[in-house]
Amino acid sequence: MRKILFHLLPALLLLAACNGNAPAPAETREGIASVNGEAITESEFNSYAERRTGSDPAALEPMIREQLLNELVNIELLAQAAAADKLQEKSPLKEQLEFQRQTAMADAAMTAYLEKHPVAEEAVRAEYEKRQAELSGTEYKARHILVEDEATANELINELEAGADFAELAKQHSIEPGADQSGGDLGWFSPAQMVPPFAAAVTSMQPGERSETPVQTQFGWHVISVEDKREVPPPPFEQVAPQIQRFLTSQRIQDYINELRGKAEISGVETTTDAATDDAENAGETAPAEEGAQETPAADPADTEEGGEAKPEA
Repeated sequence: MRKILFHLLPALLLLAACNGNAPAPAETREGIASVNGEAITESEFNSYAERRTGSDPAALEPMIREQLLNELVNIELLAQAAAADKLQEKSPLKEQLEFQRQTAMADAAMTAYLEKHPVAEEAVRAEYEKRQAELSGTEYKARHILVEDEATANELINELEAGADFAELAKQHSIEPGADQSGGDLGWFSPAQMVPPFAAAVTSMQPGERSETPVQTQFGWHVISVEDKREVPPPPFEQVAPQIQRFLTSQRIQDYINELRGKAEISGVETTTDAATDDAENAGETAPAEEGAQETPAADPADTEEGGEAKPEA
């Protein structure tokens, strides 16, 4: 029954808001409307309207504003009915309300802390300068032929040494999807986008070189030809500043939580402050990466878009 009422509530609110007999907005000394003496304030309305519409409450049309205010009236009526039945003292509502209270307090604590300890632009710029090497790097342009066994890969290497065309062999023999059209072209990619054995082979070669022995990965055996490489400069500060800001903000909050944990008496869990930091970094914001860089596990070098551009793993 509770689930049925939960799903019906939005419809009931809208129905009553559109009903000609719905309570009309009333100006009171305490707020913009009143329900059995309980005021609905302007700030409450603005908060609800912004969440409900995603728009600036001040820019709402009068008809929309009236509809939203009637929705708040309906919510207040239902809340008063629940209070009359003392539902707030019963499970599961009692626990839900307590959790919402704790969540709101935690959010307020983080907001207050950041107001006292904001992440200044100087800190963002310093982090950007520190990560210059990470934000830049080398990209490679290569082709490869993927086959199922080492013997076939060695036969193809022998054919290449005898003068065979790499792209033609890839079209004929590679089991990579689309290789019959792309000739094994991977386009430009960073080593981080590829599985470690493939990346190690590519970075050990210069443009114009190819693998002298087959390279094994979990996807099969590869014959690789590096065609070109280039140095990629770091993106401009303005482009990555918001990402760095979020990272430093997350880091600052985690430091605050670790400070609180260090002063608290906690039992029933084995998590230390260091482990808590690791968990937060793994689950949340990570260090800013080069624009377009791979942030997920390394991809199969055979997993490419038609036309040859390296495609990161989804």
